[in-house]
Amino acid sequence: MELVGEEKRIQALFSELRLVDEQTSPSFVAVWNRAQSRTYRPQKAFNLAFVAATALLVCALVSLALWSRQWQRNPDALVNLPSVPTVVPTQVPMGISEVTPTPAQKGVGVSAKSRALKLAARRQSLLVAANRKATHEAKTLASWESPTATLLDSPIDELLKSLPQLNQTVDELKSFLPSSPK
Repeated sequence: MELVGEEKRIQALFSELRLVDEQTSPSFVAVWNRAQSRTYRPQKAFNLAFVAATALLVCALVSLALWSRQWQRNPDALVNLPSVPTVVPTQVPMGISEVTPTPAQKGVGVSAKSRALKLAARRQSLLVAANRKATHEAKTLASWESPTATLLDSPIDELLKSLPQLNQTVDELKSFLPSSPK
């Protein structure tokens, strides 16, 4: 009957554990009352994270609206391509650089005028060169063809793109069709 003694010892250990658990754990009534009191407490009207996310979303939408409005006004604003004005080359009259200065203008006025004329001529030549380059690039882009465009052509394209004439007979139309085995 050793089993009986072992069994009593196990029951005694379990009862000790139950007593320790009852002393350390809170009662059900106390836990239930605390849970009930928390449900009746009013919640905060605004959560800080929700407010921040909403403000960020509103700012993003406003900036997108302003950006799209600006882009609709000036679609070239996104692409910063320099615009090259069309300039017709003109020649500077020869008599301008040979102006004789008055005594008050001697030394200062002539060199400033000649520098201004040289600078204008240099700018004009640069603009003419830029116009030529832009024209050449535009012609190159306009004449571009796909390297695979010829692969899409077929010998019967003309037949498929045209309608039969009313005066053609059925035999003439059959001559265009591939021969079928009978």
